[in-house]
Amino acid sequence: MISKIKESNQFFKGNKVLSILLSVSIAAVAIAILQDYFHSARNGYPFFFSESILFKTFWLYFPPILLLLKYSHHKGYLNSAVRMGGAVAVATLVHLSLVPLTIWGLSVIFREQAYGILKVLTYTLANDLVKMLLIYGIFVLWLKHLETKRHNDESRSQTQENEASQVPTSTNKYLTVNSGKNNFRINLSDVLYIKAATPYVAIQLEDKQYLHSESLKSISEKLDDRFIRVHRSSIVNVDKVASYQSRLNGDYDLKLEDGTEVRLSRNYVSAFKHHINSGPQLKA
Repeated sequence: MISKIKESNQFFKGNKVLSILLSVSIAAVAIAILQDYFHSARNGYPFFFSESILFKTFWLYFPPILLLLKYSHHKGYLNSAVRMGGAVAVATLVHLSLVPLTIWGLSVIFREQAYGILKVLTYTLANDLVKMLLIYGIFVLWLKHLETKRHNDESRSQTQENEASQVPTSTNKYLTVNSGKNNFRINLSDVLYIKAATPYVAIQLEDKQYLHSESLKSISEKLDDRFIRVHRSSIVNVDKVASYQSRLNGDYDLKLEDGTEVRLSRNYVSAFKHHINSGPQLKA
């Protein structure tokens, strides 16, 4: 319960919407009073400022009611067209009830003759009902539009993050190796296999071999998903495997595109088959 109260307080605290709505309402009151003045001047009858401002209190109920609509939307109560329509209807009814009561109460205090509640209600229905329905309806639709836009932005952002996180490791193209005092940058697509040759690893290309001073485990972490361990001492580029044949003892012989044969240990057969079955099929 305390957490909900804190959440509500956080929503209202520092809310710029209320100040904006108040500013707009005060501006609407000022414009409406000015309109009454010009209307009375044009028609030649006296202008009573107190009477004009009394009836313009109609505009001052928009900020709190609109803010309550915003709060209801924030809490997830306006999650369907029916509830949105019901919220507009309730807001309009509350507004219609408050205006006559306010004008009647203020007229009792500040005027010799009070305005009747029924008379003010009839006047408000005739002159302001459409305004209320439009303002509350447009506001609720605007809130829904902002929510949809926010969800779309979040979904788009999440999709982009997922796509970025799912970039396959096969985008790695090169591997830097040292051979003696020289360093070479080789294309991973040219590598047939890599074997342990302690204290080096032998990186075999179609026409050349490099002895690189690194462990097999360490270099395997730099390779992409084209490479798979087939023996405790060798890694093969699956793209270079042409076929594989059983030795009838659980092990297999992998035949590479250049005719080289590499042992596939029984301990790695399951992972190897799972890997190749997810890609182009090889000849067994």
